[in-house]
Amino acid sequence: MAYNHVMLIGNITGSSINQTEVGKRKKTEFAIAVERYTGKNESHPNTEVDFFNIVAWGKLGDICFEYLTSGSKVLVDGMIQIRNTGKRGKRQWLTEIVAENIKFMKAGRNNENTIKL
Repeated sequence: MAYNHVMLIGNITGSSINQTEVGKRKKTEFAIAVERYTGKNESHPNTEVDFFNIVAWGKLGDICFEYLTSGSKVLVDGMIQIRNTGKRGKRQWLTEIVAENIKFMKAGRNNENTIKL
């Protein structure tokens, strides 16, 4: 039995939310920045930031492309995918999160929208 599941909360980085067509399906790609707790230093916690490449396919990707902007806070629920992008014998590995559900998060009450397809 195998299980591959990841859930991340972070902010869209930069202004690059790209959408391409792969065969007959649309693929939307963007990156999120996620803070990671690294311990406590004197009176306040220390954090570092990790960056994750996110891929959303089809209708979910269309909604992300239309509504997400740089700085948007999202919860991404999906699975980790590692693929070889190398050409002509040169291996280059790309790690990305394939989104299955995305929740658009905003400050305040009742301002969250979940997109699940």
